[in-house]
Amino acid sequence: MKTSLKSKYHLLVAILFAIIALQTAIMLFVISQAKDLYGLANDIHTVIIIFVFGLFIYIVVLYNYIPYKLHIAIKEVEKLIESISTGNYQIDIDSSMYDQDKDFQALILALEKMLGIIARFDQAKADKVYEHHQRIQLLINLIPQAILITGANGDVVYCNEVIRGKFPVLTETINLSELIWKSDYHARIFAVVQDALRYGNNIYNVSVDDLVYLGKVLINGSIIRNRKGISTGAVFVLDFTPHEKQN
Repeated sequence: MKTSLKSKYHLLVAILFAIIALQTAIMLFVISQAKDLYGLANDIHTVIIIFVFGLFIYIVVLYNYIPYKLHIAIKEVEKLIESISTGNYQIDIDSSMYDQDKDFQALILALEKMLGIIARFDQAKADKVYEHHQRIQLLINLIPQAILITGANGDVVYCNEVIRGKFPVLTETINLSELIWKSDYHARIFAVVQDALRYGNNIYNVSVDDLVYLGKVLINGSIIRNRKGISTGAVFVLDFTPHEKQN
């Protein structure tokens, strides 16, 4: 099992104290075994040079080792967080992150737990959104009027079976401005819709008459806005008279 960064630091400091203690013991031994002052001075000088050089090398290693190990561990955690921030929740943490320092394993395990919660939450949210979408779609299809839902730029988001039956060219992959209508009546209907989208205005009981078949349609529409009040789309209800329905 990997030791913690703190344990490694304590071990390295203990080794440093052991080297200093060894130097002290050797110097005491040299002093106790000295036969003359000149030989004692040479022996102490040699011991000091050897241990000063060794301590210098060891302190340089100690000074750089801990920050290096810390940097490596933090870098791997940073990569994991960056991957999560891009929406990648399917990360094999077991194989890519468990070779960390022990101090970071708790953080990795917490991130793994968080990923599991996020993934379950996203799945539950997607299921709930799909369920609500199905309910709304079924409800709209039961309404006898023609329903058209668009984006702010005129993209068709949804249209029920009633409006599809009257305007087969309407699909959920088309923009209203791209359509060429076969009659002036149809063009005037969708001109009202596009004007409402262009100016961001709700419309109420706007009547468009069919002069050829003596029918008409009443158009009601509400603009959808986000929390900042910016238009993001609209819902339109087109109520055709029996004259238009018979034709």
